[in-house]
Amino acid sequence: MGAAFHMPLSTFGTVQTLVDERLGTVSTGSIIRDLALIKAIINKARSEELTNFVPNFPRLKTPKPRNRWLTVREEARLFAAAAPHLKSLIRFAVDTGGRRGELLRLDWRYVDLDQKRVAFPDTKNGEDRSVRLCKRAEQTLRDLGPKDSGPVFTFQGKAIKCIKKGFDAARTRASVEDIRFHDLRHTFASRLVQGGVLLYEVMNLTGHKSLEMVQRYAHLAPDFQTRAISVLDDLCHDLVTVEESGNSEKALSH
Repeated sequence: MGAAFHMPLSTFGTVQTLVDERLGTVSTGSIIRDLALIKAIINKARSEELTNFVPNFPRLKTPKPRNRWLTVREEARLFAAAAPHLKSLIRFAVDTGGRRGELLRLDWRYVDLDQKRVAFPDTKNGEDRSVRLCKRAEQTLRDLGPKDSGPVFTFQGKAIKCIKKGFDAARTRASVEDIRFHDLRHTFASRLVQGGVLLYEVMNLTGHKSLEMVQRYAHLAPDFQTRAISVLDDLCHDLVTVEESGNSEKALSH
């Protein structure tokens, strides 16, 4: 075992400074994950007696899940404002719920237009996911010109690597500055729930690992309480009918 060394606070410019600098560029959730990783690294180093550094980690509240999605009109404005090479990407994101990384990595090998399906291999949660294509998503791919292999979404013949600048410009022109690319995924899920699709089915389509992760959309279900109570009303009505029928038969027997 090598000699322990002291890691001064200036190495990080203090953890608080790190947090302050990150707050303006990424979400609170991302910072919380960053701090957890830093803690794990430091704890491992301390267990190996490689450092005696004990930083003071600020406490950050876990943010509430973001529930922003595009209205139909906002989507139309964003699509119209986007650069040509981003239009198909934006539309396909809304129609499949694909994450940015999944879409940018998508290869024609995983597209089956005959079966109207697209596969996202090795997703964020480590599992493959297959999504059936709606008519508009299928047409988006056909308009791109299907190939046997190669990146689906390209710019000047090469795979699109970064969309931040182009997407930021599009959302500004469309007057939806608060929209993030990930909100296109929220739009997909929100529209499904609003259309009456069960949360469990939405979970399978989006690739979330647990039902808890799609609970944020539950309030969007169309009058689910009314539908639930109507089921009870129908059952009670049938029960009353059976009871009345039974009473009538008894009366006739006497």
